[in-house]
Amino acid sequence: MKTVKLTILALSVLLVSCETTQNLEFYGKSIVVDNPKQTDVLKGRPIIIEGEYTGMMYAYDGMLVFESDLHPDGKLYLYDVETGKRINAIGKTGQGPNEFTGLHFFGDFEKDSNGVYLWVNEDPRRNTIVLLNTQGERVKEISTIKFKSTNWYGIGGFHVLNDSLLLAHVSPAVIFEKKYSASGEYVFNYKLGETVKQYLAYSEYEEPETMLYPDYLSSFSVIKPDKTKLATAVFSLKRLNIMDVESGKQVSVATKDAPDLNYMFSDKPVEDYYRTLKCDERYIYVLEYVDGLSPDIVNDSSPGIVNVFDWDGNFVRILRIDEGYVAFAFDPIRKILYTKNDAEKVMAYDVNYLYK
Repeated sequence: MKTVKLTILALSVLLVSCETTQNLEFYGKSIVVDNPKQTDVLKGRPIIIEGEYTGMMYAYDGMLVFESDLHPDGKLYLYDVETGKRINAIGKTGQGPNEFTGLHFFGDFEKDSNGVYLWVNEDPRRNTIVLLNTQGERVKEISTIKFKSTNWYGIGGFHVLNDSLLLAHVSPAVIFEKKYSASGEYVFNYKLGETVKQYLAYSEYEEPETMLYPDYLSSFSVIKPDKTKLATAVFSLKRLNIMDVESGKQVSVATKDAPDLNYMFSDKPVEDYYRTLKCDERYIYVLEYVDGLSPDIVNDSSPGIVNVFDWDGNFVRILRIDEGYVAFAFDPIRKILYTKNDAEKVMAYDVNYLYK
């Protein structure tokens, strides 16, 4: 497994007063980019998968992973893309060996000469992170209790960096009344039980009385395969934040049509523009609601726009998927996008042409 060396440095950003404000500040460099002139309409091919599965979908090296609560033999269902056959069901509920009281997969895979592995949360409270092989066997366990006891502000996910460090993505959370803490990233040494770095992304802010959408800075992050950079999609701001894991330096990338950083303090309605994101070593794929419409207008089966950025923040290409879907995945090894609709129809879209 790849590792990245990190040294304990001072905070890379100056921490501001804990006073909340109605003037949101980003702790990094902000850039505005033009939309690419070209939009590619992707043509997919159907993938026949046995079974019926709700929930999230993930992809890695010719394997599809479905997260589902419909079946008693596990929570995660692994399928071979080429044959459509099930490889295994892992994460069965129970108290026995390789069983779980609860399980959540947050999309991080690892691979070595022995095969492919999945990082999962062992229970809904996320007290333990477990590395599973495709047979569902526990390979490694990491306790996060000490981190959560001092840094619990609404953890959006963990990314394991190496044999001693993990990166926790922390979403904004209510401090009191309608005041929100700043979002950011925490580097935690799980062997020592200590937080060694804290990188804030935004200042604290006070929610306007007229605001109907809580958690204005709601976001989701993915980590580059070599663990050197983190990409975060901020849904309501229509911004892609890219952070260097070693230094904590951050860049926020927005298109010209993105809302102003402080538009929640105006009378305009707050909407979601980005939905989720995926990545590989070269590109970041950011899924956007079609034509910028909010989830109140666009249902989960609507088609989507995929914005392709590189890790330097350049807006490379716009991809359009016209087939409706509820789940979206990307295979970073084989360079295939996957979608699944309500009728369990899985479609594959080859984007290898972007790498030539």
